[in-house]
Amino acid sequence: MDEIIFFFKWEESFIAWLQQLGGEGVVHNILVALNEFFSFLGEEYIAIGVMGLIYWGLDKKKAERIGFAVLSSLVCNTLIKNRFKRIRPWASSDKIELLRPVDGYSFPSAHSSSATALYPTLAHEYKKNKWLRIPAIVFPTVIAFSRCFLGAHWPTDVIIGLLMGLLFFAFAGFVLPKCKNKYWVYGGMMLIGITGMFYCVTEDYFTNYGIFTGFCAAMLFDDKIVKFENTKNPVRILLRTLCGMIIFFGLNTVFKALFGLIFREENFAFMLGRTIRYAIVVFLILGVYPMAFRPVDRFFEEKFSKK
Repeated sequence: MDEIIFFFKWEESFIAWLQQLGGEGVVHNILVALNEFFSFLGEEYIAIGVMGLIYWGLDKKKAERIGFAVLSSLVCNTLIKNRFKRIRPWASSDKIELLRPVDGYSFPSAHSSSATALYPTLAHEYKKNKWLRIPAIVFPTVIAFSRCFLGAHWPTDVIIGLLMGLLFFAFAGFVLPKCKNKYWVYGGMMLIGITGMFYCVTEDYFTNYGIFTGFCAAMLFDDKIVKFENTKNPVRILLRTLCGMIIFFGLNTVFKALFGLIFREENFAFMLGRTIRYAIVVFLILGVYPMAFRPVDRFFEEKFSKK
C-alpha cells in the first residue's frame, strides 16, 4: 500500500486556524513553546520514567499494569500507522506549517494513545489520590490539541489515538486484573505485535515491539526468580529510580554502539537488531537490575541498625 494523502477539509481549516492564533509575534512564540511542552508530556520517556519510579520503588504490580497499557497501545499504534501510511499534515497541505520536528506516519497519534493509556491508568491504580483525576483528563486533552497545533497530526489522528488509549486503559485497569494467567494475555499481545514484522517499515514499530518483548520477559523473570520487594523508604526509592535510569541510558548507549557494528546497513536485519537491542536492555533493567535491591536494602538496614 502506497503512502496516502487524505484529510477532511475541516481538519485543514482547524489546524490552519490554530496556527494563526497569536499572529506572528511574541504571543505566537509563547503558544508554540507551550504546545511543545504539552507535547513533551506525551513522550515515551515520561511514561518510562513514571513506570520506573513506581515499578522499582512504590508498587511493581501497579507499574506492571500501567506498563502493559502504555506499551500495548504503542505497539498497536505502530501496526496501524504502517498499514494506513497516512502522510502528516505539514507534508500534505501548504496551509499548515510544521512547528516541531517529527517523522513517520500520521494515523493514529502515538502521543494521544500513550497519554490516554498512561494518565487514566495511573489515576485508576491510585484511585485514593483523587487529584490524579485532573491530569488523567487534562493531560491527554492538551497533548492531543498540541499535536494538531504543531502540525504533526490531523484531528482524526488524535481522536482515534485517544480512543485507542482509552481501550487499553480499560483493558489494563478492569480486565487484566481478573485474568487467571496474565501471560496468556501478554503472549496474545506479542502474537498480534509480531505480525508487524511482515509489513512495518518504521523504526518506532521495531523499537516498541522490542520494549514490549523485554517487558514481558522481565515480568516473568521477576515472578519466577527475582521476586523483589518494593520499599517505602524515600531515599531508597529515589536511589533505585536514579540508578535505574542511569543504567537504562548507559546500557542503551552501549548496545546501540555494539549493534551498530554488527548491523551496518539499514535493512530488515538492522531493524530486527533494533528490536533485539531494546528487548535485551528492557529485560536487564526491569528483570535483572532489581536483583541488586536485596543486598542494597540489607546494607542500609545494617548500617541503620548500627546507629
